[in-house]
Amino acid sequence: MDKANLHRQLSRQLNKYLSDDFIAENENVKRFVEVVNQSYFNFEKDVELFEQSSRLNDIEFHKINKKLKGELEKKENIQTKLIQSIKQLNNSEIKVEKDDNLIDLLNILNKEIEFKKEFENRLFEAKSNAEKANEAKSDFLSIMSHEIRTPLNAIIGLIYIMEKENTLESFQENLEVLKHSSQNLFLLINDILDFNKIEAGKIDIEKIPFNFKDLVIQIGKSQETRALENLNKIEVIIDDNFIPNVISDPLRIGQVITNLVSNAIKFTKNGLIQIKIDQIRKSNSKSVFKVQVIDSGIGIDLKEFDSIFQKFAQAETRTTRQFGGTGLGLAITKKLLNLLNSDIELESEIGVGSNFSFVLELPIVPEKNQPNNSILNNDEVKNLDGLYILLVEDNLINVKIADKILRQWNVEIDVAENGLIAIEKFKQNKYDIILMDLSMPVMDGYEATKIIRSTGTRIPIIALTASSSYDDLEKIVDIGMNEYVIKPFNPDELYQKLRKYY
Repeated sequence: MDKANLHRQLSRQLNKYLSDDFIAENENVKRFVEVVNQSYFNFEKDVELFEQSSRLNDIEFHKINKKLKGELEKKENIQTKLIQSIKQLNNSEIKVEKDDNLIDLLNILNKEIEFKKEFENRLFEAKSNAEKANEAKSDFLSIMSHEIRTPLNAIIGLIYIMEKENTLESFQENLEVLKHSSQNLFLLINDILDFNKIEAGKIDIEKIPFNFKDLVIQIGKSQETRALENLNKIEVIIDDNFIPNVISDPLRIGQVITNLVSNAIKFTKNGLIQIKIDQIRKSNSKSVFKVQVIDSGIGIDLKEFDSIFQKFAQAETRTTRQFGGTGLGLAITKKLLNLLNSDIELESEIGVGSNFSFVLELPIVPEKNQPNNSILNNDEVKNLDGLYILLVEDNLINVKIADKILRQWNVEIDVAENGLIAIEKFKQNKYDIILMDLSMPVMDGYEATKIIRSTGTRIPIIALTASSSYDDLEKIVDIGMNEYVIKPFNPDELYQKLRKYY
């Protein structure tokens, strides 16, 4: 047996325990040694193969593990970016659990993108509407400039002519034109101020008893002269079953009906304007009735129904050029009716005419409290005999005008040139009402009112102001004034305010 072919481990064991001769002499031992030797070599080879396989497996595992780790990092990066994108889209905190998958995040992102698109569309629409509103305001300012300058031109021109002619005939002839022009100017400005007050929520609806039938008849009569200018006739038709004595705000209701009648006159030539009242139903305490203003004028396309009630809008631009107006009258009418828990309805046909109507539900005046007279008109005698007023005003022209108007109503007045003098006079005299201008030297009306109110008095204080801004009107109420009258004021409106505290 060649020992050179033996495995080194087996060779050491044989040298230790068996001699070469013993192995050579025993054939069975020799074959056993050969088998064991082959087993040693086979085991060594298996170990080598196992180690090589293990090394290969470790390398492959490392590669695969590295690749998986990279994929997981990519997923986490994508997930983080998706979450950041979602947060940037809606600027809110998004809570995402660890096990949220990319599909869910993509769905969230898709929804947020859709929401963002919708939001941007709304912004674009709002921008478009704002641009249209600005265009409408520009048109409105252009119209207002024309409408204000027209009566002003007549007033200035006629005053110049009257000064030059300086005759009684010239005075009488031009007085009516001056009066008409000044009234038109007043109505134009009043429309703007009224709309401003409504927008600011500064118009309160009064609840006083009055005769609705008389109110409508007076409006019809007051509009007859204007109607005749267009060769129109005004007709008032009142249901025989109509209950006239109701409780509400006659001034604002009168304003609504006057606006509608005035509009009907403006857009009707050689036609008929009807004011109709129909009783719908009644109970012991409530009356429900319908008011209609019907004309035979140019009519309105029903497609323009919504636009004619928007501020600064008219059905067509050429309407303004042909008939004039600010485009605020119907907007004011609609808002006033909303304050009266009603709304405006329209039936119209081009070339045939229009029917504006609204329904009111008002409390009926109890028999024992039936009003003796209706809402006051220009021809009615106004009397506030015994009323003592402190007029706080620094403008001498305004003082002179107010003095003449108030004395026509038998009002006794005292004048203070500023707030400081007003406080001293208030302490020395017992007035019924204070008419307080706001902008004055030395001490303004705001400060004077605060000091007067600090004495604990509850004397009615009515502000006279040329400002109609939201902030100023809010401040008037906050410092303790009871009412305000915006200049240029309507004497009838001032009378109603004073009569309220008479």
